[in-house]
Amino acid sequence: MRMKAEKITADALSFWLAQKHLNQKELAEKLDVAPNTISQIVNGHRYPSVELLERIAEALGLSLPEFFSRRDDSLPEIEFVPLVKAVPRAGTGGLETDGDHVGLYSFHASFLLRKQGTAASMRLFCVAGDSMEPTLFSGDMIMVNTGEAARHVQTGMVYLLRLGDELMVKRLENRPGNMLLIRSDNASYQDIPVNKAQTEGEVEIFGRMVWSCREY
Repeated sequence: MRMKAEKITADALSFWLAQKHLNQKELAEKLDVAPNTISQIVNGHRYPSVELLERIAEALGLSLPEFFSRRDDSLPEIEFVPLVKAVPRAGTGGLETDGDHVGLYSFHASFLLRKQGTAASMRLFCVAGDSMEPTLFSGDMIMVNTGEAARHVQTGMVYLLRLGDELMVKRLENRPGNMLLIRSDNASYQDIPVNKAQTEGEVEIFGRMVWSCREY
């Protein structure tokens, strides 16, 4: 998919340079980079880092989603899902409240539909901790369908949730008596039983994990 990503970025940059009445040299001067850097991106020979993409979008007066909103008609089925800066813990818990997007990843629309979501409902996160090993390892990226809320909890599925002040990724099980069991795949961690009626406001389920990715 790298060549597609390079082509999408190249076409988007060419489009916005024309829209903003800028040439490659002028943009390079705004960014204080070599003109050849911009030329390589426009020609599809270089895929910029997220940091450089953010600087390019800012120099053009755009956000990253706005930059990529210019779709390539030859790839009409490609959708962009944001990677969120918040880091859920697959361990003892933790909360990073910054929900800013730090990148965009391309997926085929049919894949998102098969996962019962859209680009608007999907969010990507990188997890930390070891409580979900061997299913998830620290650093793994997961996709969460935020369209699936608390009332749709499927027993045995993995969810992104908040328990008190802790943002975490755990396996959930519905139990009799309005109980919810929060489980780790790592046997070293104890299950957490929660009475949903007595903990209203303390437990918030953001969505179900529908995909994960690990780098090697």
